Amino acid sequence: MQELKTSEQSHNELSDSLGLRRELMNKASRHAQRGMTLIEIMVVIAIIGLIASVVGVQVFGRLEDAQVETSKTQIKQISDALELYRLSFRNYPSTAEGLQALTAPKGNVQPFMTSIPEDAWGNAFVYIYPGTQNSGGFDVMSYGKDGVQGGGDDIGNWKSAE
Repeated sequence: MQELKTSEQSHNELSDSLGLRRELMNKASRHAQRGMTLIEIMVVIAIIGLIASVVGVQVFGRLEDAQVETSKTQIKQISDALELYRLSFRNYPSTAEGLQALTAPKGNVQPFMTSIPEDAWGNAFVYIYPGTQNSGGFDVMSYGKDGVQGGGDDIGNWKSAE
């Protein structure tokens, strides 16, 4: 009989031990579910800030390059339209006629461009005929980011001596 009591006692102790273990696991899981501490959140925000600053510098550097390339492409399109104008009228439009001659040519001719684009900085392109950089041709240029002639960032349809 004593063996039965000891066996029952062992069983009860084991049950109590398992119950205690379950209770501890429940507490641990509740603690894990509470979330992150303030320090952990601050560390994550600091890391995100560092990554954003590195990426931001790279992106803004590429933005300026993209604006220059966009203006070069637009100058090429305007130059091509001016060549078509010359083929139709045997001469380029005068400086006074300007680039608007491409959108509203004289006579009963279809426009060579539907509209004249602005450069990547929102300024009008400059057209000069006869050209000062292209003797015997024309100059189409953008004054660049600063919008001032000769500011070192001018972009044109001439070959630069690099």
